[in-house]
Amino acid sequence: MDIPLHSQLRKKLRKWLYIIFSLVKRTTPTDNYIDKKEIKQILIVRPNYRIGNIIFLTPLINELEKHIPDVTIDIIVGMKLAGQILEPMPNVRSVIDIPRKLLLHPLKLLELIKKTRKEHYDLIFNVSSGSVSSEIVTALSKARYKASFENDKSLIHFTHTVENENRYKHFASRPLELLKLFGERLPVNNVPLDIKLTSQERESAKTALQNIIQENNIPNEHKIVALFRNARFDKKISDEWWNSWHKELLNKDTKITVIDILSPDILVKLNKDMLEYSTHNLRLLGAFFAECDLYVSADTGPLHLASASDAKVLALFNNTDPNTYGILEAKSKNIEVNGLSTDDVAKICQNMLVN
Repeated sequence: MDIPLHSQLRKKLRKWLYIIFSLVKRTTPTDNYIDKKEIKQILIVRPNYRIGNIIFLTPLINELEKHIPDVTIDIIVGMKLAGQILEPMPNVRSVIDIPRKLLLHPLKLLELIKKTRKEHYDLIFNVSSGSVSSEIVTALSKARYKASFENDKSLIHFTHTVENENRYKHFASRPLELLKLFGERLPVNNVPLDIKLTSQERESAKTALQNIIQENNIPNEHKIVALFRNARFDKKISDEWWNSWHKELLNKDTKITVIDILSPDILVKLNKDMLEYSTHNLRLLGAFFAECDLYVSADTGPLHLASASDAKVLALFNNTDPNTYGILEAKSKNIEVNGLSTDDVAKICQNMLVN
């Protein structure tokens, strides 16, 4: 079989990058533990542009705070709004966003190199083992130690590599295995997402919800459900399905009000019987989800934002694995909707609202 041209080019690019990075700095991997007392500044490299994957960094960030309370954390990601979500978290100093397909933006790459090389980190965690962009950033950043998961196809040499033993089913908990470098006992179970909302953020969200309720004369006894309809590709559920679900839900209990969450991709609410809400502040949006009695959506970024905000969540999965990407909190529920009717899902919602 002929190898596609783009695959040939990518293979050659990796080869030349490997040679270049080998000349820049060659390090020898070691199995030695890292003394936590030496670590004051950490850089986490995860150049991804999806909200969910950015929020999936929170277990690692929060566990680092537990193990090294005084550590300062910088994070390199591929999403412009990531700083809004992560910078207010304890110990996070700054979040740097880089463009997608980094090699196609040489000026941005030079700017990034200049910015990151001003810092002398004690440790870099390259979370995305095998990612070319991630390894470029790791190679060009200064640090005493550079660590990642073992990968035969890595372009660069790390001072420390960790075998991924697949201890955790949930995708967000998998980077926690990097903590083995400190010789620490790892969490036994998956660690929930948590963006560490402040009391002020929760109070602002409470006020926003109360304003919607008052402006629309919603009785106090109504249960409030937040709905987000968008999702990527085949994870998305059709508007026809959501309309049918909404009808079945109100047939079961008229004392339920659904708020349709609008976004740049969803500009108009689903139907006239729903209310609407939108905000550009993602932490406020997460707090708003937590103020509602229930949040419902397919597997998408706002779903994980709701989870990380301690909202009560009903997560609908159709093409992804809930064991890998689902909600971990006991008060929430993951269901696979293939084979279920809108009436079935409405019953589950109703049950969650009364329990």
